[in-house]
Amino acid sequence: MGKIKYLLAYIIPLLAFHTFNSTGILAYLGLMIIFIAIPIVEILLPPNTYNLDSVEKTMAEEDTFYDWVVYMLVPMHFFLMYYFLTTIDNPELALSDLIPRVLMMGVILAFVGINMGHDLGHKTKNPLKQIMAQVLLTTAIQNHFMPYHNGGHHKDIGTPADYTSARKGDNYYFFALRSQIGGYFKTWKLESKRLKAQGQTPLIHPMVIYTLLPLLLLVGIFFFFGPYVTLCYFLAAVFGISILEGQNYFAHYGLRRKLLDNGRYERVNAMHSWNSDHVLGRILFFELTRHSDHHHHGAKPYQLLESKEESPLLPFGYPVMLLLSYVPFIFKPVMAKQLDKYGMSSV
Repeated sequence: MGKIKYLLAYIIPLLAFHTFNSTGILAYLGLMIIFIAIPIVEILLPPNTYNLDSVEKTMAEEDTFYDWVVYMLVPMHFFLMYYFLTTIDNPELALSDLIPRVLMMGVILAFVGINMGHDLGHKTKNPLKQIMAQVLLTTAIQNHFMPYHNGGHHKDIGTPADYTSARKGDNYYFFALRSQIGGYFKTWKLESKRLKAQGQTPLIHPMVIYTLLPLLLLVGIFFFFGPYVTLCYFLAAVFGISILEGQNYFAHYGLRRKLLDNGRYERVNAMHSWNSDHVLGRILFFELTRHSDHHHHGAKPYQLLESKEESPLLPFGYPVMLLLSYVPFIFKPVMAKQLDKYGMSSV
């Protein structure tokens, strides 16, 4: 399929548009495809471990198609946001029709707002992509995500200092709360430390801006659409954040870096991230499933990320693992077996 396969990611915005225009059982079709059909198909399809050769890498790196696949999702994202707000601003809309719309908006905020914001946020040398990242993350109420992710998670992965590295036995729901709350307050410290190291004394602390931006968005929605629509949007954002934290949860679950005799932790390597080469997950998450390579080269374009033979593999692809994360009594024994498989059950 080549590069055209990434256009399959547009199925999620299209399903959202369908949901926002449907009632009754048809309103649930998009959610059923995303959370039932796609996981089943992904289980049936074999993983693909192919990595681009040197010539293909050069061509892919210079091909603007991959950037435009991401860029075009941005206006589509804002159109769906506006469409969602206008369609639920209807007193005659039944609760049974409201629920799938809120959940689907949450999916959009996770897969476009956060996932694409994450990808663009790693391009620190490109001001346009940085701005686009913050705009997208604002819609998902996650502006603190990038400074924490870049300055905290990538540095402290697999250690107690990282709130987004799950320990073996962690419950998803407690982990998600710790990740969100702990990550937010740690970002204040990270940004203060960064400013001090750079000798900067801005009039407004960056975290003040990161905090105000999503608040201003919610105030704007409240002003134009009222409290009911604002609450619905906030609930959609919470569901989107839960998807983010689900991915955080299983991406490093139980994988810990060793503390060396000198008091430092071992360097981050391919064994500290769970990977997946399942095709649909790779496309929908824009190769984030090749997580070890992402942690080795954070700014590496998604189309160049590689499968690593030495990386531990998830038992299923990202869509299935996301569902399992919500059910701890199934997720934990499944991952306990996987940790045993790689000799890391005691880590």
